[in-house]
Amino acid sequence: MAINYKMITMRELCVNCCKDIYTHDKILICSLCNKISHSKCGKQTFQYDQTVDQWFCCDCQAQKIVKYSPFNSISYNKYSPDDPEAYAEIDKIKSCLSNCKLMSNKVMNTQNFGFDRRPLAVFSNNIDGMSQNFDTLLTKLSMLQNQFDLLALTETNINESHKNLYKIPGYTSIFNSKYPNKHKGSGLGIYINEGFTGNIINSLTMICPDIETLFVEIS
Repeated sequence: MAINYKMITMRELCVNCCKDIYTHDKILICSLCNKISHSKCGKQTFQYDQTVDQWFCCDCQAQKIVKYSPFNSISYNKYSPDDPEAYAEIDKIKSCLSNCKLMSNKVMNTQNFGFDRRPLAVFSNNIDGMSQNFDTLLTKLSMLQNQFDLLALTETNINESHKNLYKIPGYTSIFNSKYPNKHKGSGLGIYINEGFTGNIINSLTMICPDIETLFVEIS
């Protein structure tokens, strides 16, 4: 029996022109849905996202949830004298941030939070001012049936001496004051579930014009 191999050869089709894609063709592939297109055909239907160094079709680009990461623009260059192990650590962080899942309150409430589980469940939020947004934070937390182990807040815009004005039931708190004479974009706070004990690590905690840190030992 003779077999016509030409008849059974399966090739990818360009989603734009619907013609065969050959091995020598320049192509674009959507990083989400894997649609494939000739490069020249995809000029109007594919977009390059430089923050993640990937191509997306217009349909996926419109539906894609943008996840900010300050590390997306950093990639290893074999000609760089920098330590490649440092880039490996950055890649781990990038992967962790890119794989974060968006959860509704309903889905979040099915998660097993609490101090009897490991690892810790941490809520992190740029509150952009305790005086303006503390009530909004309490409202959001009240919509969740489970308690987080830690609540980490940035840009509190308050001094440590004012922390008792912002108590959250079931938590103790440790604050690092905002930078002197800086009224916005400064100050850190950590709320610790009463099931834990927390102590500030003074040797690692600092505040200066360029960086603010707040380290706490949890037991």
